[in-house]
Amino acid sequence: MTRPLSAPPIITVDHVKRSFTSTQKGEGMKGTWELLVKPKKTTHEALKDVSFNIEAGSFVGLIGANGAGKTTLLKILSGLIPPSSGEARVLGFTPFDRTMEFRHKISLVMGQKAQLWWDLPATDAFDLLKAIYDIDEKKYRERLNELAELLDVKKHLQTQIRRLSLGERMKMELIGALLHWPQVIFLDEPTIGLDVFAAHKLREFLKIYNHREKATIILTSHNMDDIEKLCSRVIILKTGEMIFDGSPSKLTKKGEQRLRVRLMDPISIEDLSMITGISSEHISLEEAGDEADEETETENVDANGAIPAVYFSIQKDQIIHVLQSLMAKSKVVEMGIEEQSLEAVIQRIYEGGQVSG
Repeated sequence: MTRPLSAPPIITVDHVKRSFTSTQKGEGMKGTWELLVKPKKTTHEALKDVSFNIEAGSFVGLIGANGAGKTTLLKILSGLIPPSSGEARVLGFTPFDRTMEFRHKISLVMGQKAQLWWDLPATDAFDLLKAIYDIDEKKYRERLNELAELLDVKKHLQTQIRRLSLGERMKMELIGALLHWPQVIFLDEPTIGLDVFAAHKLREFLKIYNHREKATIILTSHNMDDIEKLCSRVIILKTGEMIFDGSPSKLTKKGEQRLRVRLMDPISIEDLSMITGISSEHISLEEAGDEADEETETENVDANGAIPAVYFSIQKDQIIHVLQSLMAKSKVVEMGIEEQSLEAVIQRIYEGGQVSG
């Protein structure tokens, strides 16, 4: 019996690079003259040889610090800009061709940019989108009703968009992006600026929509709750390069915990590694300024001055050994144990640590 062929990927990124050239101006009149006569140009590589495939129905998190290339990648995949080299394909289309058929099948939502008409009530804005996408009247009414119910904004549909709260506006932006029932959705910071409750409601909606409609969603976010609660796959970009592609569970090792210890005497990371037998890559010191304000800062000052806390990323069965080793060398004045968070792992990667798994 022959095995069924697996479905081809819905998104293909093959050795994609993207660079931007800008002109620099020096100070004063001399700088202005040089800009006119002999402009100095610099090139910035936003993406450096990025390759990956995404299957239909996936929910993928795109992580990176500001300037890592996340938004540039989404703009290439949605057809707003072309790659400088390499190839990107979405649903079999070359995105930058921007064919009408392609635009009917994808959607881009940018949390920092309003895409609906602020002076219109939400229903009028949606009516315009219905005409733009040529949506059948019956389907349009069914979809609008379903989306408004799922996002709990029915009572706000007649309200001018500019008069809505940030969370309500974001929900309206999502409805506008989904009215034409896209197969692929690109979300750039959809929960930015939202309060905890609004962000939770938005995440719940996205989870339901992805599961029910089998839509392929790529999400960028600095909020690790978004990534942990929604994404089964994570792609990490660092200064334009892809440094990780896999399950979030591969980043947060199973059973790994974070031991926080404050010692009476300051000890360097190298010495702590020798004392405990833990690799220095898994030991970090509390950074100056970690405390919230001056009042809390004084709580950590003892007779020897302010001693920073030491953090060990270790397995649960290593905790007792590490504590015993430390107590043999210095007095432990404070300790705590916490689960290893995805946010802490990502921060460590960006500070120069290696990706494990």
